Amino acid sequence: MKHDSPRRTGGSPDLGYLDLGPRAADAVVLLHSLGADHRMWGAQAEALSARRRVLVPDARGHGTSGWGGPPTADIWAGDLGRVLDAADVRRAALVGVSLGGIQAVAYAAGRPDRVSAVVIADSFVELAPEVAEDRIAALAGPARRTGMGAVADSYVGGTFTRTPPPRGAQAVRAAIAGMDAEHYADSVAACFSVRIADRLADVRAPALVLWGERDAKTPRALSERIAAGIRGAELEVVPGAGHLSNMENPAAFTALVEDFLAARTPAEDSGERSNPSPSGGS
Repeated sequence: MKHDSPRRTGGSPDLGYLDLGPRAADAVVLLHSLGADHRMWGAQAEALSARRRVLVPDARGHGTSGWGGPPTADIWAGDLGRVLDAADVRRAALVGVSLGGIQAVAYAAGRPDRVSAVVIADSFVELAPEVAEDRIAALAGPARRTGMGAVADSYVGGTFTRTPPPRGAQAVRAAIAGMDAEHYADSVAACFSVRIADRLADVRAPALVLWGERDAKTPRALSERIAAGIRGAELEVVPGAGHLSNMENPAAFTALVEDFLAARTPAEDSGERSNPSPSGGS
């Protein structure tokens, strides 16, 4: 994805984000998965920024963003609020994959006034304790023992279902390999320990839940639970795609998102915000 250098929120952690498209247009935020960064959104950033303002942040400890300490669902939501404030955006649609979906749910539930629509892809809001423990052990342990290069190789090999892997797969590998092992391990623990199913009913924005039909990392039942918990939510399948469905079938994923946003976000909402919240919007 070839764009200008990321902008910065300032403060701690200092978060990096891309700010693309016409400033006065409806705003949409693209939220990446665990270990990846803004580069996983190349296809969607290009397509959506033709008519919308598109923010593509890096989560704390990922990509161009600083660390600032271990996250939780609420901390990730607060970080998103800080990005919106830094960009002077009052209200936006959120599109999140995996960890990004968790971040989107947490923020949409806590700040419904700032969310115009939400798309949650290949994600979850709560795992059985034994499943969470197994996933944390499988990812955090190797990060500390063998280093992030081996973790990155394992992730790419076990996540992408197409041969050869889709465009951008090496950028995902590079993002994971470039992470600090302790920061990654802390992010893994926070991600898989999340328990925010009880917040789904607080999401007021129109919601679309997407699931890649080959996603073995987050089974369809997890997406069905999200769709059932948000009033009026729709569930759609991204054909021929695995866990990072926006990368494995970018055309279908982008079309589903564009159609959903076009039908549900009013053209007169400019996405601009005149009075930044000093609290960071969390």
